[in-house]
Amino acid sequence: MKKKFFLIVLLIGWGGLVFGQMGIDLGLGFQYGKAWVTDRGQTLRNITEPGVLISFRFVPNTIGGFARLGLLFPSEVTEGDLTLNYSEYDYIVFINGALGPSFRVPLNDRFSLMIDAGISINDLLYGGSYKADIDATWEVKIENLGGKYTQRGGTNYQNIKMKEVYNDVGIGLLGNVAMRFFFTQNVFMELGMAASFDFLRFKYYKFYADFSAYPHSGQPGDWYDDFPAGKVSDDKTELILESDSKFTIFKQFTFIPSLTVGFRF
Repeated sequence: MKKKFFLIVLLIGWGGLVFGQMGIDLGLGFQYGKAWVTDRGQTLRNITEPGVLISFRFVPNTIGGFARLGLLFPSEVTEGDLTLNYSEYDYIVFINGALGPSFRVPLNDRFSLMIDAGISINDLLYGGSYKADIDATWEVKIENLGGKYTQRGGTNYQNIKMKEVYNDVGIGLLGNVAMRFFFTQNVFMELGMAASFDFLRFKYYKFYADFSAYPHSGQPGDWYDDFPAGKVSDDKTELILESDSKFTIFKQFTFIPSLTVGFRF
């Protein structure tokens, strides 16, 4: 038992020593991002909002790698002639992430210049919801030699939650230059200037009625029998009224100054 305990302590100590020499940095800070989409000289999107940034670097000496993830919470997004206000949606989030090689240039005992370059992924997400009635009742009037009669069916569904979701992903390249100042051997502050250019776009949009509160039995008479089969989701929880997804080429520029505080392990 004592040998096992000694072995565990030895492994933890050795791992901590190696980990401490690896040059792993973890930072948390503030960023102020600006993103815009242009087409033929016209600005089709404009986002300028503050947010938070989490950064990770592995630079043992002068060359290594980095990863970063930022969140912006726009109160307003301009999409062409359309203005999206946060008050009208459940959420509006702009996610900017990147990863790739990182370079460290020591200037003196306190200052270092950090240079990052890699693949960027920027994602604008927003969604809204409201409640409405969906009248799926129907009536057929038939007249033949035997007389007249009327056949009715369907249901008037009330207080159904209508949902709209939008996901716009841009993929491209990012570059970042940052000046780092060490308060101590391990604690640092970093002022960075990152910029990205996205050229590949994936857009996804869906507008649907949420019928998850209506359990189905798989028998005739379930709620989805009142609607075209092609409009009902595979799990029988959504009535899809409109949807679209496609890849396109576009131009999105993002400029992200940041200020972070971090710790070097």
